[in-house]
Amino acid sequence: MIKRLTERGNFPLFLVLLLALLIRVPALFYLPRIETLVKTGMLYDCVAWVNQWPVISLLLALLIVLIQAFFLNEICRNHGLVNPLGYLPAYFFIIVQSLYPENLLLSEYHLGNLLVFIGLSCFFQLKDGYSRVILFYGSLAFGVVVLIVPDHLMVLLFILASVLVFKNIMVLDVMTILFGLVIPYYIVRSLAFINNWGLTSIDQVLTTPINIQVFSNGIGMVIERYALFLFLLLCILMGLLKQVSNYFQNNVEVRRSKLVVILFFTYSLLLMLLHWKELRSFHLLSAFPAAVFLSSFYTGYRIPWWKELLNLAIFLAVLYSLYGSFLVL
Repeated sequence: MIKRLTERGNFPLFLVLLLALLIRVPALFYLPRIETLVKTGMLYDCVAWVNQWPVISLLLALLIVLIQAFFLNEICRNHGLVNPLGYLPAYFFIIVQSLYPENLLLSEYHLGNLLVFIGLSCFFQLKDGYSRVILFYGSLAFGVVVLIVPDHLMVLLFILASVLVFKNIMVLDVMTILFGLVIPYYIVRSLAFINNWGLTSIDQVLTTPINIQVFSNGIGMVIERYALFLFLLLCILMGLLKQVSNYFQNNVEVRRSKLVVILFFTYSLLLMLLHWKELRSFHLLSAFPAAVFLSSFYTGYRIPWWKELLNLAIFLAVLYSLYGSFLVL
């Protein structure tokens, strides 16, 4: 299956769509027992309203994940992040987005990820010629993301690091970034004031920082409940090592693009560490770099049989993670 997914054409595209349906559509039979992810952001009420109709929520989430998966595939194609490409990034993105039952219904993370992709695509364009206008648009996208998923408040660190990939940062660059990040909040607050809207979800932003006192006691629980995630993380790190080992074989533009992906992966890992109790939802934010590194781990002009077997085991493990408890009940 991996070999076919590294090819281009209609059949690999059809295969990705078929696998996505096999992973997510069976949840239609178990919707009453699927939990809903909750994140107090700007779209909290909207997402809660959609989740009143689980069938619509599941199908809408599936559509958004597919759009993001093929968006990611095009980003990888345009910037040389994976070679050979095919549809591997799209496939692994769907896998990472579908690890747990609560990931199947619509959540703020799905909508926030779409803006994350737009922001990242803007930063990738900086390699073709540095532009503060593009930097502003990328920061603007992340400014909207912060309103949807408030825990992205630390995104300023990632954006500043991304700018340093392309040039020495200047005061004007920092002002451009801050303006892009702040203006969505300013516009929403202004409209709320003019129209007398209630914005409780923004006024009472809730995050879940790490609790150092209970962290050590929770290690065993994390290993027990997130074994599949930890195994995928091992494969992701192996893919990252492969990217790093081949780093200087690429041209300057591709190296810069790969460095932005590595920076975003580091940023997403930091978020997961700070919010480890919400690992089942926060891993969705790392799906972009995770899919890139997993694709790198599996790509090659000669794919050994054990990688095909390993991929099959991951696919079956994802199905068991989603539906195993439902079958027992």
